[in-house]
Parts: sequence; C-alpha cells; structure tokens
Amino acid sequence: MISRTLIAAILTVTSSASFAHEDSVMMQAFIGSLKLDDQTAQWDEVGDGEVDVAFPSSIPSGGVEAEYTYGGTLLKWGINSGGSIAWKSSDTRISGGFSNETGGVIRVDIDNSLFLAELHLGGFVRGFLSQKVSLYAAAGPMIMYGKHEVEDEDVESPETGVNGELVLTSSDESDFALGGYARAGIDFWYSETHFFGLGLRYMKVEMDFDKTVGTLDLEGPQVVFTYTAWL
Repeated sequence: MISRTLIAAILTVTSSASFAHEDSVMMQAFIGSLKLDDQTAQWDEVGDGEVDVAFPSSIPSGGVEAEYTYGGTLLKWGINSGGSIAWKSSDTRISGGFSNETGGVIRVDIDNSLFLAELHLGGFVRGFLSQKVSLYAAAGPMIMYGKHEVEDEDVESPETGVNGELVLTSSDESDFALGGYARAGIDFWYSETHFFGLGLRYMKVEMDFDKTVGTLDLEGPQVVFTYTAWL
C-alpha cells in the first residue's frame, strides 16, 4: 500500500514538472547555415542575356522563435512568431557576358554581399514523445527585407586576358517582400525548463532588386542548432 502510494506520488511530481508550463511561452534561439538555390536572373549591365547567380554554400544565420500555447498537453498547439537574419559578404557570385565586335565574349564576374532579415507569424504543433524528447513543426507567412550590394567587379576578355573595370549605374538595392516559412525539429530535455535540439527550416520569397540583378527567388533550407526554454 505504501509503495503504491509512493510510486503514484513520484509519477505525479514527474508529470507536473514536465508539463507544468503548458500555458506558458516557449522561447527558442537558433544559429545555423542557410543554403539558397542557385539560379539565373536579368541584369543588362552585366550581360546580354541571363546572368548566373551562385549563392555561397553556407550563409551564416540566426534568430529567435516564440511558441504561445493555446491548447493541449502531450500534443500542444498554438501561435508561433519569430524572426531571423542571414548575411554573407563577397561570396554571392554573379556572372554574365557581352558579345564584342569580333564575335568573342567579354566575361563579367561580380562579388556581392547579401543581407536578409525576416519576421514571421504562423501556427505550431509540438508533441512530447516522452518527458525528455519533443518534436515540433510550424509554418506560416513572413515578411522579408533584403539588401544586395556589389563588392567587387571584374571584366575579362578571353582574347586578350586583360582585366577591366565595369561601370555600374547602381551597385546596391533593397526590397521588402512577402513569403512563407516552415520549421521542424527535435528538442532534448536537460533540465526542468531547458532543452537543446536540432532543427530544419525552409523559406521561400521573391525579391525584386530592380536596380541591380532584378528578380530573385530566394528559396532554400537552413539547418540549425537550437536552445529552448520555458518562460
């Protein structure tokens, strides 16, 4: 009788410790690497036709998330808000070419910096597989600010091998645009209200840098390490 009572008390305390924050806010900080899809664009000052846009293999990024629980215990659901930034200097490569009078091609290569900042608001679900492991997913719309800036220009003629300088009307442009985001991940409990985890994020937005490279479809995954805590 005593042992049953003791076991029941332990289970009650453990359960309440794990889910005592069901009506609280869960905050998450993350840092990771964003990979954008390479593509073609239109920039008349850099090429006769389409120009190739090659993003760096890894763009450092980070941000915060907030989960406001509106229902559930083992399977929680509610509102997810947050934001992130990503920036890389001199590693976004834009390449084009011009046909010259002799029929050759003058190659143009440009190093660029790309800065992105976004805010988002969507819905989330979080399921607790056990008292120490939870899975989550969220998605919704976002608004993004982006800035594209030329860092260095290089013009080369294959016939002469002589480098030159490209004169651009505008070397930077910025834009605001609406897009979408999604995130999913797993959190591992290490104290009563703190978790470490891994996550995967995805974003998609179309930005119009009309004074420089034109319209870009900024789309790609982001792998992140996370720290999460109940407030």
